[in-house]
Order: sequence, then structure tokens, then C-alpha cells
Amino acid sequence: MDTNNTLNTQAINLLDQAAFTSSAIKDKERKSGSVKDELLFPNTKEEALKMQALLAQAWNVAEDREEAEFKEKYERLNEIVQWSLTKHRTWQWPLIIGVLLFAALLLWASTSNKDSIQSAKEKIKVVKAWEPCDTVITWENCAIPATDQESYVAFLRSTENANRFKAYHLGESKRRYLQNQESIASYKQKAESETDKEKKEGYLNRVKYLEKSLVEYKAQFDELAPLEFKDVQKKAIERSKTSLSSDRFMRNFFIFNLLLTLILIGLYIWTGNPYGYEISKARTRNKILGWIQKIGMWFVGITLGAGIAQQLFADDIVWKYSDGHTETESDMAGTAMNIIWKLGLLAVGLIAFIGLSGLIMFIETAFAIPVKLREIKGQ
Repeated sequence: MDTNNTLNTQAINLLDQAAFTSSAIKDKERKSGSVKDELLFPNTKEEALKMQALLAQAWNVAEDREEAEFKEKYERLNEIVQWSLTKHRTWQWPLIIGVLLFAALLLWASTSNKDSIQSAKEKIKVVKAWEPCDTVITWENCAIPATDQESYVAFLRSTENANRFKAYHLGESKRRYLQNQESIASYKQKAESETDKEKKEGYLNRVKYLEKSLVEYKAQFDELAPLEFKDVQKKAIERSKTSLSSDRFMRNFFIFNLLLTLILIGLYIWTGNPYGYEISKARTRNKILGWIQKIGMWFVGITLGAGIAQQLFADDIVWKYSDGHTETESDMAGTAMNIIWKLGLLAVGLIAFIGLSGLIMFIETAFAIPVKLREIKGQ
């Protein structure tokens, strides 16, 4: 800023000093006397207070406070000082809503396996109450379910008694063993007739992997087959306890992440009221995050908008016959495809919104916590 020979020469010089207080201003800008408006903002509390003190001095020595040059410079710099020494709310409701949606999903996930946990507990009680029975099953007389439905029914009934438990798990081991035997024979046949070296090697590697699994499935069968009632009951209890532990782990995992998410939201709001000079100090980071948020929200808007606008029911198919009459038929396949597209677009938009909100909130909070701690320490 240039000074003029006016009654306020000393005051104008002090205002110019105040204007160049910020450490964001480079040496070349100080030499030229010209600086971008955004760089006038102080980056620290000390710079803001120094700027405030220089303005106070300029006000006191000014001989004509209504002079246009003095008044314009003073009012602009005073606005900057007041803004810099004032706290501003930086947290945003859209980000909080996005992360709350994620918290809601975690809450749903943590409660969705409640039935599984209860079922595992009930199975343990049932197994402990088993009545002793004959559990002799050999490889030869071990039955294999003919269909997936039969296999599923056998699984559901596997905790009724020791014999059914043993029959189901031995049947599964035998079924997988025999399936892999068939696959091995098929891959060996393909390898023999294959002329491409890489493909042939791939078939043979697959054979080696399946042969290894044959040993594992046979070992599983041989381990369980000779067990008597008490040992079968013990193994069934161990399996049910393993399932129960897995369900509990997943429930606790989701609850733990839910608590972390709620803590993140709390910290985000708590740290989201920095002084103006802290905002100025982080201007580059804020610009980058701002652009990321704009682009991300644009993508979210496009996908959600397209999902909402996607037609749900497909137009009816009109059949025209040579005799002139027409018939209409619902396009079930088209409607199914529309539903898939609609749900897909909505899901992508929702996931993008949640992910974007969580990313920006985490970054802003991570950088804001040290600032907040310094502020508390300095009080």
C-alpha cells in the first residue's frame, strides 16, 4: 500500500505496517507493496494482536479520521482483525448427517446377529441335553445329501442328536471329497489334451491344490468317524461355541466402531469453532477439502438424482397381430432391470455420501484437535 502526503501520513504508515503483518505474505510482495486480499489475514493469535495494536496506534495518531484513504484502509483492516479474533462455526450438518447414516448402519449390523447369538446359545443347551445314542458311521455307509435343500435340512437337524450331527459333518466331508475327485479327473483330462503350455500348467496346478484338499477332507472324516457319543457331544459344543464367539466378536466389532463414529462426530463439533486466524492458517488445506467436497457432492447428487428419477415399472409390451387386434403384457424383465438400476444408483450415491462425509470429517477433526488443545493450554 502506498502512502500519501496527507495529514494522516503517520497513521497511514501504521496501517501499512498492519496490512503486512501476516506471515503468509512473501518477501517479493513486501517489496512490491502489493498483496492479495486473502493474504492480509493473520495466521496466528500473535499476528492478529500485533495487527490490532497497530490499528489502535493509527487511530490515535490520525489527525483526520474521516479522510477517505485512512477510513477505507482502517475499516478494511479492522474487519480482518475482528474476524481473526472471533470464533467461527466450521462444522457442517451435511457431513454430520452422512456420518450418522454410517452410525445407523453400524447399529443395525450390531443388532442384526442377535438372533444368531441366541440360536447359538440354544444349540449349546440342546447339545448338552443330548441323550446317548449310537454314532457309528463308516465311509461306506455315510449318506450324502442328493440336493442342496436336503443338505440344508440336514444342517438344521444336526443338533438334534449325536448321530445326526455326525451324519451331517461326515456327509459334507465325503461330498466335498468326491466332488474334488471328479474335478481332479476333469482337470487332468484337460491338461492331457491342452497344447498351450501356460493353460496346461494352470490345470496341473489346480490338480495339485485339489489333491491337497482331498487329504484335508479325508482327515476331517477320519477324525470324526471313530468318535463315540461323549466325544461327538464335546465336538458339537465346541463348534457351537466357536459360532457363538464369532457372532459375539462381530457384534462387538460393530459396537466398537459405532462408538468410535459417535466420538468422531462429537470431536468434530467440539473442534469446529476455531478462531479466524486458525482458519486463515489452514487456507490451503481448506481449499483442497472444499474442492474434494464439491466434486464428491456433485457425484452424490448425480447418482442419487438418477436413482430417484429412474423409472420403476417398465412400459407394457404391446403385441400386434395380423388380424388387427392387440394385446398388452407386463414387462417383468424390464421392471426387474429398472429396480436393479434404481437400487444400484441409490446405493452408490449413499455409499459415496457416507464415505465422503467420513473422510472430510476425519481429516478436519485430525487437524483441528491439536489446535483445540493448544487453545485450551493457552487459556
